[in-house]
Amino acid sequence: MFHRVCAVNISSRPFVVWTIWLLGAVFSVLGSTSVHAQISCTPSMSDLVFGTVDPLSSLTNATATLTFNCTNSNNNSRAATLCFSIGEPGGAQTNPRRLSSGANFLNFQLYRDSTYSTVWGSTFFGSNTPLQVNVTVPGKSSVSVPGSATMYGRVLAGQTSAVPGAYTRIYQSGDTALRINQNNNNTAPGSCGNTVGGAFPFDVSATVIKSCTVTAGAASDIQIGPASGVPVDAVNSSGTNSIGVTCSGGTAYFIGLKPSNNNTAGLGAMSGTGANTDKVPYQLRSVSASGPIWGNTATATSVGNGVAGIGTGVAQSVPVFAVAPSANFTPDNYSDIVTVTVNY
Repeated sequence: MFHRVCAVNISSRPFVVWTIWLLGAVFSVLGSTSVHAQISCTPSMSDLVFGTVDPLSSLTNATATLTFNCTNSNNNSRAATLCFSIGEPGGAQTNPRRLSSGANFLNFQLYRDSTYSTVWGSTFFGSNTPLQVNVTVPGKSSVSVPGSATMYGRVLAGQTSAVPGAYTRIYQSGDTALRINQNNNNTAPGSCGNTVGGAFPFDVSATVIKSCTVTAGAASDIQIGPASGVPVDAVNSSGTNSIGVTCSGGTAYFIGLKPSNNNTAGLGAMSGTGANTDKVPYQLRSVSASGPIWGNTATATSVGNGVAGIGTGVAQSVPVFAVAPSANFTPDNYSDIVTVTVNY
């Protein structure tokens, strides 16, 4: 109605007509004051903190809490549907969402439910699945109505190549929004409205840690020399196999090997069975049967006499060689246990 008033050419109408239009505008404003007396809410979201994330088993869950407090400036009780939208800063991808650490990323998602099946999205872009909450707020003579909801966060599984570091995602006021759709009765509309109800900024954080695993079971056993019962008396005998090492992306690691006699230079001794007291010496080596000795002086920062590598997030096969000298020993089955240590 104000638009119509501004369009009137005053000079072409009698003064009394202009007065009638002005009164009409005044009545309209007074009427709208009554109509716009409404529910208003103040929302707030706590930060979502995943804590430490092991990239080799990256699935990590965490929760945050949305709280809100609603009041009603109308004399009568009113009902409303509250729609809480979460978008992505800069219009970035929404499924999956991504935490960042410099140029590195970690995939995660925000959900409305504890089964992690419904993404908490936005009415504006991406997943059109904002959180909807129905409230009924008594008239202004009554107390305000509080409420809360849980946001479920998950760092997605299968991110073995995630680079260790501190990851963050900051949701500012422009990335979150509350919209209110309300009725002049106690029945909520059930759909999102256009009335602005405030923002609820929050931060998401995770710390990806360095991680390594090693596979060196029965499948990695080394068989040296001739068949059981034949003496080792001709030439040096050797055998080889591989151990599997999986480390987080970019993680430097150093592998040490320690025979059961705790020799740090990788010089072990195999024992026979039963009453046989013979010991068959052997030497652990890397690269080849004549390569560098492989011992156990490696640390988290130095290769020592071990073997070094850089993690990629997938299993890496590292060959190990064992060499026994030529000598006569009592025919028997000889064995020893070697401990594999991955330092990182």
